[in-house]
Amino acid sequence: MSKILLAINHAYLMFGVTVYVGVLWALHFFWYPSWEVMTLDVVQDHFIKPTSAATVFFTYVVPLMFISNAVLIWQEWRTRFRWAAIIAMLCIIGATYVGQIHIIPINNAIAEGLSSAAELSEKLEQWMFLNDVRWVIMSAMWIAMMYYFFGKGDLLDKLGNK
Repeated sequence: MSKILLAINHAYLMFGVTVYVGVLWALHFFWYPSWEVMTLDVVQDHFIKPTSAATVFFTYVVPLMFISNAVLIWQEWRTRFRWAAIIAMLCIIGATYVGQIHIIPINNAIAEGLSSAAELSEKLEQWMFLNDVRWVIMSAMWIAMMYYFFGKGDLLDKLGNK
């Protein structure tokens, strides 16, 4: 495979993990506090619309990340960097599992309509906890990818040689 195609592949994987983890960091620090007082009247506009848009976006981004990550593992299989690529793959598998098996059903339950503010609060607490799990997993993936790029590119050495 040409070096240009591999560079594009690896750049896409880094793009995907950065966007994914960035959304999760933003959720954790900026949006969660406002959701503690969310009401049934505004849940469609302030929760369902954004989460639906994110689900559509990541439905396209994540499968390509799996493919890109597999290419990275294949390319680095005989090097010390295979572990960064394998860790990254385990992270995207874990985050996808949490999202598909645990978070999407909560999204669907909230979208279908809940009967009380207490039920909404309970679902949102579960949702935030599960997304904090993904936040940790995707942060680990981002760190693994940064290790890969720093190590592969000898970035620390290059930064020291102006």
